[in-house]
Amino acid sequence: MNTSQSIFTSIVTIAIVLFAQGSPSLAIPFRSVQEHFLGIPSSVLPLGSPENRQRYLSYAIVDIPNGYISYQASDNPEQFEFAIFRKNNGQYLAAFSIPYDPLFFPEQSSSRLILLDYRQGQWRDVTREMLPVPLDRTLTYRLPRVGRDIVVVNRFQEELYRLRWQNDLFVRLGT
Repeated sequence: MNTSQSIFTSIVTIAIVLFAQGSPSLAIPFRSVQEHFLGIPSSVLPLGSPENRQRYLSYAIVDIPNGYISYQASDNPEQFEFAIFRKNNGQYLAAFSIPYDPLFFPEQSSSRLILLDYRQGQWRDVTREMLPVPLDRTLTYRLPRVGRDIVVVNRFQEELYRLRWQNDLFVRLGT
């Protein structure tokens, strides 16, 4: 695909997402990981506008078949993961994670994990209700590129436990 086709495809995707956001009754279900990533309002996903997120996609690892996006800046420590988990009804739960990194961000060193569900044309933060354990901002929640497990690690990158996506819920595995 040449550059002009890629730009045209990006513009069409953004236009569809913005149209769907503005018309909840006409909203089409999000299908790909990019549509989810671009379709979540900036008030819910802390990465700016869909146009800004489109720029992130230009430099990110985007694994469409596995519903996974990973971004790590080349010139600074900024990084995040985004993944979608298929629900029994065929729709998806979206997950966004920023790792715990006290070395680079000592004043704001907490990690982030946000779980989002799209219902009736609206995105809802369902993190608290979906996790079987309290969120700990000093742990990193590694989203799966392959599989259904969120791997939870401490600041030394030691695995503490896993959160497995199973029957539309996360279940804790391990100690």
